[in-house]
Amino acid sequence: MFRTGRRPVVRVDMNDHSTTSTTFTMVRHLAIFLIPFLLLATAGCESAASKATKAGLAAYRFGDFATARAKFTELAAKTDEDFVLNNCRLGSTALAVNDLDTAEAAFLRAYEVMNSVGVNNGGRTLGATLVDEKIKIWKGEPFERAMTNFYLGMTYYMRHDYDNARAAFENALFKLRDYGGDAKKTDQYREVESNFTLGLLMLAKCQQRLGRDDLAKANFQRVAELRPQLAALADFDWNAKSNLLLFIDYGYGPRKVTNNDGAIVGFGPSPYQAGPIPSPLVRVNGTNINLGGLPQPPVDLLRLAQERQWQSIDTIRVVKSAVGTGLIVGGAIEGTRKGGSPEVGLALAAAGLLLKATSQADVRQWEMLPRTVYILPLHVQPGTYDICVSFPTAGDVNQTWQGVPVPVNGEAAYYFHPQPYTNPVMVWPSTAQPAPAP
Repeated sequence: MFRTGRRPVVRVDMNDHSTTSTTFTMVRHLAIFLIPFLLLATAGCESAASKATKAGLAAYRFGDFATARAKFTELAAKTDEDFVLNNCRLGSTALAVNDLDTAEAAFLRAYEVMNSVGVNNGGRTLGATLVDEKIKIWKGEPFERAMTNFYLGMTYYMRHDYDNARAAFENALFKLRDYGGDAKKTDQYREVESNFTLGLLMLAKCQQRLGRDDLAKANFQRVAELRPQLAALADFDWNAKSNLLLFIDYGYGPRKVTNNDGAIVGFGPSPYQAGPIPSPLVRVNGTNINLGGLPQPPVDLLRLAQERQWQSIDTIRVVKSAVGTGLIVGGAIEGTRKGGSPEVGLALAAAGLLLKATSQADVRQWEMLPRTVYILPLHVQPGTYDICVSFPTAGDVNQTWQGVPVPVNGEAAYYFHPQPYTNPVMVWPSTAQPAPAP
């Protein structure tokens, strides 16, 4: 319980030489202690913004996936604080050219570190707490971790490894487990669960392919219950006869932003600022496919990023920034007041500036994430087709895979990543080559 009443006031006589000397010594030692960490943080910032990273991201944006894959293959091999992030980036670039071997290995490496315990313990976490979060191993925001598991599951699904795919999609829902064990939080659990029906939908499809129709029907029903607009997409019979499954990325995911102080991270743009998500148009051998009610976005990462339970923002940045401001103000008062000590004021201000400089937020992020991933189960006659996916209302962003095989039995799954500035026509499977050596 909080106690009410007046607290005793402790007065410190700043004119007392022993008090002033002790204060000055303590603050000076604090400033000296923080300087090496500040220099280390600065070096970390330079490393994160390396030329190779910038070149890889630029190549990916302009559709030069071979260059992007080569850059991130080299970066992903380095066991530094960006190991997980660079493997996520490598996985994205490999998926774009259907290099499933590289994509699976990259996402699996990222997954293993994300789910490891203690990778940020010891001096690395101490330095990040006192100085800069970028000293820590990047493990992503909760929604970035969920999407890592989703893409890992997607690579397994495309290779017909439905058992491993099922495990990955279950892990994509890991955040929801925090809300599932407490009956008092049922409503909160339902709200969060409904925001990542992407993983739940694919979990149902894996169970269907594994012959667990009971579990598949239950999860399809759960998807339709949580998101009624996805009822057609979650139809058990329709998914059972599908022999062509399209995964289609659209748009750009959330971006980390800071306030004027550089201390608090938020995410932008908001769904309202970005506008509605357009529907895709699918053409098979030049003929438009009637998609009915299928093209509904199962997830909106912009919306997901706005919700606190899908964020892992460390409030210690705010504390350091506030303390730093207090020290600067206190130093100014001490240095200018009558009878004050300019030395103590200068030391306080110096310590405050150090804390302010080291309270900047970690804005590292997985830049390749889309705003949504469409999942389209289709049924066509077995054969070989040219498949084009486009978004006519979004500037006619499109991508075509030529010579795509559709089997007599089973379901073939393909990944599309249409974006501006790319070569929209890709030939199957000549562009799906192994990643080049570093």
